[in-house]
Amino acid sequence: MPTPFREDSRLSDPTSSSLAASPTAILTPGLRLMLMVLLLGLTLALRFAPLPENFSAFGALAIFCGMFARGGLRWWFPLLALFAADCIGQLARVPGMGFYHPESMLLNYAGLAVMILVGAVLGNWSGRSGTGSGKALFGISLPLGVARIAATALIASACFFLLSNFGAWLDPLMQYEKSPAGLLQCYVAGLPFWRATLVSDVLFSVGFWAFAALFASVAKPRALAGQKVSRS
Repeated sequence: MPTPFREDSRLSDPTSSSLAASPTAILTPGLRLMLMVLLLGLTLALRFAPLPENFSAFGALAIFCGMFARGGLRWWFPLLALFAADCIGQLARVPGMGFYHPESMLLNYAGLAVMILVGAVLGNWSGRSGTGSGKALFGISLPLGVARIAATALIASACFFLLSNFGAWLDPLMQYEKSPAGLLQCYVAGLPFWRATLVSDVLFSVGFWAFAALFASVAKPRALAGQKVSRS
């Protein structure tokens, strides 16, 4: 049965340079699942933390899952996190949170799904490039790896902005004229709000990858010990 996370075909060799292709490459499926649960919990906690408006980690979670996970978990982890936050916000009556205009809400979820897709496509591409080293992300040097994560977050965030603001344009409460001019006005009005979203997407994407690298460095002895036991 395939595991829900990407496997490295050279994982059995702890000295292989393929371990540098991702900070989580040496983790067992169970530890990878634990990492995803930790990131999901962190994303929810940050949603209710006193952060600036539109500054959240949901986009970063979507990008990370797109790059790292596969199968159903790639999609369900970020979408479940967003739905859980909406439910909590609705039940707790937190201002600015909860359920709202269906079309606008649906396009926000669609935007998050597109962010997962962007992470998956660009993550697969970056994972195949580079030669790998002991100080690498995606098999290339650390600075370039971080830059690639940031670039992926930028593209994914732009896709989310286009979809979510299209939903805001459809929302009758926003009172935008249903015309190309009204849609353009909606996008222009949304640019100041996107600034915070973009910054959070980039910062949290890089931060999540750093957290994953730290988690992997702590869990590495266990993963390698498990390999030795399975060989004996």
